[in-house]
Amino acid sequence: MREYKKIKTRRGTIAGRNISHLALLGLFLILGVSFIAGQMLYKRNLKLYTENTYSYTHLIADNISGSAPTKFLETGTEDDEYFAIRSGLMTAGMYDREFKDIYLVVPAEDELICISEIYHNLPAGSGDLQDAQAEFLERRPYRSGEKEIMLQALDREKLQAPEELYIGVRELGGEKLATALVPLHTADDEVPALVGVDVSIAEIWQAQMNLYLMLAITIIAITCIGMILHYRVLERTMIRPIQSLKQDTDELVSKLDSDEEYVSDVRTGDELEALAHSVEDMDRNLKHYLRENTRITAERERLSTELALSARIQEDMLPRSFPPFPDRKEFALYAEMDPAKEVGGDFYDFFLIDEDHLGLVMADVSGKGIPAALFMMKCMVLLHNCVLAGLGPKRAMEQLNEQIAANNSELMFVTVWLGVLEISSGRMQAVNAGHEYPILKSPGGRYELVKDPHGMAAGTMEGISYREYALKLEPGSMVFVYSDGLPEANDEDGRLFGTDRVLEALNSAGGQDPEAVLRTARAAVDGFVGTADQFDDLTMLCLAYYGPDPVRPEGQEAMA
Repeated sequence: MREYKKIKTRRGTIAGRNISHLALLGLFLILGVSFIAGQMLYKRNLKLYTENTYSYTHLIADNISGSAPTKFLETGTEDDEYFAIRSGLMTAGMYDREFKDIYLVVPAEDELICISEIYHNLPAGSGDLQDAQAEFLERRPYRSGEKEIMLQALDREKLQAPEELYIGVRELGGEKLATALVPLHTADDEVPALVGVDVSIAEIWQAQMNLYLMLAITIIAITCIGMILHYRVLERTMIRPIQSLKQDTDELVSKLDSDEEYVSDVRTGDELEALAHSVEDMDRNLKHYLRENTRITAERERLSTELALSARIQEDMLPRSFPPFPDRKEFALYAEMDPAKEVGGDFYDFFLIDEDHLGLVMADVSGKGIPAALFMMKCMVLLHNCVLAGLGPKRAMEQLNEQIAANNSELMFVTVWLGVLEISSGRMQAVNAGHEYPILKSPGGRYELVKDPHGMAAGTMEGISYREYALKLEPGSMVFVYSDGLPEANDEDGRLFGTDRVLEALNSAGGQDPEAVLRTARAAVDGFVGTADQFDDLTMLCLAYYGPDPVRPEGQEAMA
């Protein structure tokens, strides 16, 4: 029985892949949920900080006189109103520790002037105004768009309402800040200055990071619990049934030769149970197939033995002992038949009818294989008997046709060339029933086709009349007859060997004896065919006539 190789898994187990998929899903959940929740928390807290910042900014603006900044710029004197401004700013800074910067700015042509600033609850300094202004322009992101926004807020006509202010988030000194600007109004509803507040939003970012951490820990814990539960369910519903099914199939393979049928114990109620039932069906089908295969193999072996025996019987029917008539010096002949299958439908025959007459037969039965071989033996025996009965070639062929056509339900037929040589005179009477043209070589000449009169193949219909013709063989003549397997042999490209190549091969043999002529012809056709499969039976027969007082060519005496 065939041994089956166990295949090792290369991508891990089912459980391992499922757990890794769950872990990957948990990672995506952590990233996705954390991002969405973090953004929501950030926006909510930012909104609260924004509202809180505006509230303090409005409170500061309400406690500062709108004319105080303008008066200070005109006089340049730090009077009571100026100190009232600074006191209001410092009081607001002390009220909320998240205030990072509280300032008051006024316009001056195309520039802004910082009147007072409070940094982390400390005054910007009691130095002159120019130093404070230079520090304001250097420290704040004044050149990155904030100037234009402040100028816009100072333009009362561009404001849709007094409450429309700017709020933004920016980074200063590595710290995230939110900025609120509130116009400072005079009694005439003019905007001489802006109150600005920078508030740290570090707590928002810290809260967001804490949320990310909390969500990650929560999702990891939930994912781990889910993976454990999933593995338990997976092990019970899939892994154990698959392992049981694998073990059963391994035993199934080892018991293919037994009559014990495989019965699955997988009861999952899903596709795995359906697969187990399919394995049961496969087991039954495999056992049936193996029994049938054993029976067919035995039958094939029996047929092979019978074919080999049939081939030996067929070979035994053909004359294969050469030289066939060692005591006859008037002629020499050689023949061979190579079937395309185990047995063939071609046959040749030669026999002495009496001391002065030699019968020669070359035939090709329709079809191949055993039917052709059986029909061939029938035709060979009938034709042999007709000729031995004293019938000439014409009458013998007509008698053969009548006998096989009368009871031929399979509509088989045979092409035959039949010749009877009168040994003493070299005269040959012949008839051709649809067979290939014979080839004749005169003494000192070349091999040439004899385009003799053709009749219909024997067995095609009753009442056929055949035409007999005569050949005169001079001492040194050669007669070559063959089946269509010789000229119709084809190479790998489907080209036929052809009659011209047959004649060329024979003429290259020169004046050799019949066996050497056949060997030369076979070598030529084998070289042409190459590795192409043999399509048809290949049969050849060659007769050398030396006459009643033979003088054989040098080297042929011993071979005859």
